Amino acid sequence: MFQDYLFYGTDVETRYAFRMIHLTSLARHAQALHGLVGPQAELLGKGLLTGVLLASILEDEERINVRFHAGNDFTMGVETTRHAVTRGYLESNSESAIIQEMNRGEQPVFPWVVRSLRSKGQGGHLFEGISGIETSSLEVAANDHLETSYQMNTRVRVDCWHSPSDGQLCAVGVIYLELPNLKPEVSQELWNHVNQLPPLRTIFGDSNHDPDKLASQLIPHAVRAINSVNPSWGCSCSNDSVERMLKQLGRAELVSMVNEGTPAEIRCHYCNKYFNVSLARMRELADECEPHPDSGQSVLLN
Repeated sequence: MFQDYLFYGTDVETRYAFRMIHLTSLARHAQALHGLVGPQAELLGKGLLTGVLLASILEDEERINVRFHAGNDFTMGVETTRHAVTRGYLESNSESAIIQEMNRGEQPVFPWVVRSLRSKGQGGHLFEGISGIETSSLEVAANDHLETSYQMNTRVRVDCWHSPSDGQLCAVGVIYLELPNLKPEVSQELWNHVNQLPPLRTIFGDSNHDPDKLASQLIPHAVRAINSVNPSWGCSCSNDSVERMLKQLGRAELVSMVNEGTPAEIRCHYCNKYFNVSLARMRELADECEPHPDSGQSVLLN
């Protein structure tokens, strides 16, 4: 299997930018990690593509966290740094009629809610965007989110499919970003080209991995290569992060859990790793919490 790449480029006159991505290896890793098959694996693949592409246009921020919700039918989360270290998960309600339709290969309309949080790092200021739309396409939902949450004219194209030749998952995508002061005629030429592109799977195929050849088909002008990075899977879960999350519950909640004799067992959505926190450690975490002003000082831990 070839190595995934994220290719940064512009047209030769630097009037607009684009990022092109092959994410097949990482999408297959996520598929195996979460035990997904069929359309659900493809949906997560598209979510990962979207997250990495959105992170690739970050400027001052360090990472982006994107949540895709469809009521009680599914929740998908993707978190990516601007260096293309990413992680993601999909949790769905298998009893949902709309999920069953999707698994049968139909194209149900989801009530999408897309929420993005862009961060400058640990403890940094968060930039939030949220949008909602009813559509059968994650790509449409992502572009609606870009239109409502980003200042620059930006559009994403993503595709994830199971290869007819070997049944393996393939994942590719591209994002376009107008640069300031782009002339209207150039903008129209760019978006006319984008709108007329066939499905990306017909351009990339199962074996077309040459970024220069692909870029020449994806944009209407000559290409200037800027940079290329290799996306990777990375999960930041740890005992410390789990304990920080528990402390966010507050002293009263931790006291209640300890008094009930309920040690914490927490699963990381992204990598399926389990963390167990003993009652003794939960007592210590409760002691480290600042008591709420209304909780009083007389609560005793068993």
